[in-house]
Amino acid sequence: MFLTVLKEPAVAALAFDTSAVSEPVSRFGTVGFQSGAAGNVPDSASAVVKLDIVATRAGFDTLETEWNALFERSGRSEQMFQQFNWLWHWANHYTNASTEFAIVTARREGRLVLVWPLVVERPTRLRQLAWMGDPVGQYGDVIAENSADLGALLEQSWSYLLSKVKPDLVRLTKVRSDAVVAPVLAAHGFKTTSREEAPHMSVAAHNTYEAFESRFSTKHLKNRRRQLRRLEERGPLELHHYSSGSEATDAIQLGMTYKRAWLNEKGLVSRAFSDTRIDAFFQDAVRGDVRPAGIEVSLLRSAGEGADVNISVRCKGRCAIHILAYSLKFERCSVGNFHLAKHIERAFATDVAVYDFLAPRHEYKMEWADGTVWVEDHALAVTALGRVYTDIYLAVVREGLKRAFKAMPTKLTRLFASAHRSTHSFL
Repeated sequence: MFLTVLKEPAVAALAFDTSAVSEPVSRFGTVGFQSGAAGNVPDSASAVVKLDIVATRAGFDTLETEWNALFERSGRSEQMFQQFNWLWHWANHYTNASTEFAIVTARREGRLVLVWPLVVERPTRLRQLAWMGDPVGQYGDVIAENSADLGALLEQSWSYLLSKVKPDLVRLTKVRSDAVVAPVLAAHGFKTTSREEAPHMSVAAHNTYEAFESRFSTKHLKNRRRQLRRLEERGPLELHHYSSGSEATDAIQLGMTYKRAWLNEKGLVSRAFSDTRIDAFFQDAVRGDVRPAGIEVSLLRSAGEGADVNISVRCKGRCAIHILAYSLKFERCSVGNFHLAKHIERAFATDVAVYDFLAPRHEYKMEWADGTVWVEDHALAVTALGRVYTDIYLAVVREGLKRAFKAMPTKLTRLFASAHRSTHSFL
């Protein structure tokens, strides 16, 4: 499911209609313009479009009903991290009273047709525009109706955003190459500061799990059966799937414990897992009593003992594997491989059409995947201060620190990771 984006937005065809400007509903005010002035544009795309910026948490909350309606009409499955419920839980844990929201909205005849879900961050003295949802969101994008003048609407809303928020830097991370917003970033000279691949597998392309498994070699299948026998020798295996309730929240916490133990063992640093807010976010979002966010947690037990946890997110036929974590006690038993195979097998019995492993690419993901998509971090300096931060810190200092960290012996990285967790500083 893809939205059509005009390659050459008809920006020249947009004319401001000051008579259509409504009373301001945010501190930035509302602006109106007439779209669809040129060429065979449907009537629905020819009405006056009103732009606004929602700058507060209260304003974000009031968007719930129409945001959900827009997502139901036009949201893509890979935009699961732009769902209102997901971002509502994120806002509960990752924002506070001083957080400055910068959500661009566009309405046509009163109907919400576009949302840029953004906030203003302040690293050092910068005003940095970034996606809502960091660090728990894995893809960033704009939600928009697929109208004939979508390209023009994206361009106009982008210009409006810059003129009203006046950032030093726009830093939009984890943007898929097929994102709605991708043409805007390409047209305005954003620098790519990081690039990863997100593997995925089409469930819909295979009639059954057995047909899918036929892609594997005899050696691969024998190895998996051998791993299963070793697991079964230890005791009975139990696989549980939870999408709400206390069992789900308990399994989430177990997964977080396993993940942090694994990071510590490998001497790795994770900005997300150095902060316990990620635990609270997932526990609240999976609890299910208020604004469920499509999270499911799968727990594998061996002889009654927790062995492996899989935390996934489901949306419109897509299942994204967000967190995989196993108990170090089972490291040599390949519990993660067995659990993943069972999780994929279950996808064939449900409404899943795409199984998304998310970025980055790893060989164990590629064993199952049948394709990848590029996922990039983008930055655009708007002021001189923003250029210093982009050209010196992001491009040179930050990347240099990452390379140096990867080159360290494991003992040193463990010490560094321990210091990182205690100070919550991050690269």
